[in-house]
Amino acid sequence: MRLGPDKREGYRKVGIAEGYDRWALTYDVKPNPLIIVEEDSTLNFIGNVRNQEVLDIGCGTGRYCELLAKRGARVVGIDPSRKMLECAKRKTTDDCRFDLVCGRIQDLKFPSNHFNVVVSALTFGHIPELGQVMMDISRAIKKGGRLIVSDIHPYWPVSGHDYAEFFDENGQEYRTPEYPHLLGEYWALFEECRLRLEDVREPQVDDRILRMFPNLQEYKGVPLAMILKARKT
Repeated sequence: MRLGPDKREGYRKVGIAEGYDRWALTYDVKPNPLIIVEEDSTLNFIGNVRNQEVLDIGCGTGRYCELLAKRGARVVGIDPSRKMLECAKRKTTDDCRFDLVCGRIQDLKFPSNHFNVVVSALTFGHIPELGQVMMDISRAIKKGGRLIVSDIHPYWPVSGHDYAEFFDENGQEYRTPEYPHLLGEYWALFEECRLRLEDVREPQVDDRILRMFPNLQEYKGVPLAMILKARKT
């Protein structure tokens, strides 16, 4: 993880679905500081979900599907990566059930005014234009329902670190594109889509993260993620 352009050679550029298919085998195995800093704020913003309808966009290996199903929600997770969904499916049990759909939010038509909560964790950064996506999401949320979005902090892609990198089991590095979405862009999209921004968090590299990832010392105080909470008006 390096702030700014990293011109090391030997990596391979891949698209989102292919990249996450390749990442699936190691995604839950290797600790990721970005996931660690965003999860606390995201779960806090999601709040109580018991007996509520929840949509997880870009659910990946089912991290939030599992957490929210265990909290009593009826969860649907969607993702374009079949390999990630295979990992997610293995997390379903008799006591932890959720539905999984392979696809993109742009291509799927969920019922209007149906979900109490829509969560999208570290997914929107892979989508260059969010306008139609946000319209589709707003349509699917009930009046008064919540949208929780976590994204890589725009500080990173704007600096030139405009990709998510990972290594496969053989040590080959892959990079998938990340696009910066500034707070002002989210604000304008929310307004256009009848979503009222209620709160924002920008968790940074702090002492807790440095104890787990001492190699990030030079980035102390740098924001890693941006988490937003909005409500359908």
